[in-house]
Amino acid sequence: MIAEHSPGTGAAGSVAARRQLRQALLGGRVAHAYLLAGGGEAERLELARYLATALNCQNLQGGEPCGRCRSCRQMAGGNHPDYHLIRPRGATLKIDQIRELEGRLGYRSFQGGARIAVLEGADTLTEAAANCLLKTLEEPPAGTYFILLAAQPDLLLPTIRSRCQEVLLGTAGIVPANGADYWSRLAGGDLAVLLEEILPGLEEEEDLPGVLQAIALACRDQLVWQLTGSAKLLLQPGCPLAPPLPPAKIWRCFQLIQAARAAIERNANRRLALEVLMFNLHRELAGASVEG
Repeated sequence: MIAEHSPGTGAAGSVAARRQLRQALLGGRVAHAYLLAGGGEAERLELARYLATALNCQNLQGGEPCGRCRSCRQMAGGNHPDYHLIRPRGATLKIDQIRELEGRLGYRSFQGGARIAVLEGADTLTEAAANCLLKTLEEPPAGTYFILLAAQPDLLLPTIRSRCQEVLLGTAGIVPANGADYWSRLAGGDLAVLLEEILPGLEEEEDLPGVLQAIALACRDQLVWQLTGSAKLLLQPGCPLAPPLPPAKIWRCFQLIQAARAAIERNANRRLALEVLMFNLHRELAGASVEG
């Protein structure tokens, strides 16, 4: 069996999630679409690889891939022709990526088994990309499985979530409480404040990706509030909002924060990634004035 690819076996959430998927495999109740939510990016990806490997294993043993058949060896080598991993380009998953994926899935399986599409960073789908994906999830091609990976599943369209079976890896939806405070300071500070006060505080955060995600959610809530005025649509109701800003600039800040989080989750240099974020936010917000 492929023990080296087991996802985060030291984390209780990952172990429980893997057990849930194994039971579905054993019972023949595998859904056509899964949403793996929470945990770390590496955990989500490894769990997706486990499920994808198991779905095409030619000698599944107790819900575990054998590790010896042709399909398992191809998965281990990263060259399985029916396994499609889609990652964000920049800060988001874009509609052209979803259309390209749909084109690939329009062909027959290369090896006669299942075709698996894994969408890393599904919570970064643009609106157009999400609507395009939704149409495919509503009428999935035969023999095709979708595995969506999301740190913050609440950012996904409810209609997409409703078509996926959710598997939680521990801390899905648990947001650090200081995100709104950081966002208010980022939105209102000059470059000296960003570099001398905010950056050192961020650098000391133990769960920096989680804090950046919380900042992005606060940024998103401000955008939603300014555009709709509806508290029901806020993901973190009751949190203080920054002074009003042009919506286009808020959206751009959201993208910059998400890009920094993704880079740090992929082991980029924390200091450098944060410095780039500070400079980019300052450039975006310098002289920003409220529209209408």
